[in-house]
Amino acid sequence: MTKSKKQVLLSLLLLFVIYIAFIALGLPDALLGSAWNLVRSDLNVPLGSLGMMTVVIYIMSIISTYNAPRLLRLFQTKWITFISITFTGVALILLSQVSEFYQMLFFAIPLGMGAGAIDVSLNHYLAKNYKASHMSYLHSFYGIGVTAGPSIMAYTLNLNSWRLGYIIVGTILLVIAMIVLLSFKLWQKETEDEKESHEHIPLKVAFRIKGALNSMFIFLFYVHIESLLGVWIASFVYAERGVTAPVAALFATTYYLGLTVGRLLSGFLAKKFNPHQLILMGVSLILLGAILFLFNVKFEAYYFVVVVLLGIGSGPIYPNMMFANNTHFKPKELSKIISLQMVIGYMGFGILTPLAGFMFGQTTIAFYPYVLLSSSIILTLLTLRFLRLKTIPNENV
Repeated sequence: MTKSKKQVLLSLLLLFVIYIAFIALGLPDALLGSAWNLVRSDLNVPLGSLGMMTVVIYIMSIISTYNAPRLLRLFQTKWITFISITFTGVALILLSQVSEFYQMLFFAIPLGMGAGAIDVSLNHYLAKNYKASHMSYLHSFYGIGVTAGPSIMAYTLNLNSWRLGYIIVGTILLVIAMIVLLSFKLWQKETEDEKESHEHIPLKVAFRIKGALNSMFIFLFYVHIESLLGVWIASFVYAERGVTAPVAALFATTYYLGLTVGRLLSGFLAKKFNPHQLILMGVSLILLGAILFLFNVKFEAYYFVVVVLLGIGSGPIYPNMMFANNTHFKPKELSKIISLQMVIGYMGFGILTPLAGFMFGQTTIAFYPYVLLSSSIILTLLTLRFLRLKTIPNENV
């Protein structure tokens, strides 16, 4: 085997390891929600306590994401990934042993911090060392993780044990951490110069970088739309379209399935289209889906098709925006911009979507399609403005 072929093989092997690491990122995300009814009964806490747990994880994720560039200046990406997955796995296993709710809140801290560190580090590493198609596939593996977690929990809930679900998922994460550790020789060693490229950039300076704020608002509204569909779609079709509760529950699953398919398609299409074109395709499908959702049609299948369309449209946006950073920002700005995009993106889930929920509670959920459409229009306008900006040549595109 020639040296070049061996290098390609080793590079693909490392890519596979990174994909597995992204499964680890998705596995814990929907675990608590799927088990909450049994958890709250076991710990004797009210239904709303889930919100406290979510807020702790959300805040820790933001803190970790914002400080990721500092970590990348101090440590190699492989060490950040290994330690983060290990901490998360251990936290999940310890969560299975709690007897009081405050203990769950304590172990939520490493869950949130681990997720934020993995997300920024691996997105930055992949954007820097691989091609756009690989970024789409990476985020597809997150979809595998976020689907597998509740499936494992559903199996253990049938055995009347939420604790076993945490033990199984925590153990899987520790196995993935060991795979990452064994792959250390495959990782590109980041030189001191590369570490220095994660230089500290004050917020005022970061916000003045051309296109930075625009890109952050794209993430804000994209994540808002994604969570709006994931959280509220079932309630809307149940309350306003006369769909039964069991069928309504399938709509969120259908959306995430469409999202995963969209990211896989984005990976395949990346060989023929550049990230800008794929982002535009995705935004166009979301806008079309939001318009189609306005119509009151009597066939349930119609709404399933529209939700699949919205999911497929959502698929290319996040990974290709991540990769497009390479062509819009300088290397020394990259990790700071990515971390801020993720922080602002979290606000779409943590602020805009709850505000929409509050509005639905105070008025009626019949306004849901109009909120979805207005958010889609804003996302489209922000995207068109961003894509018109001058780009920097990048060999990986």
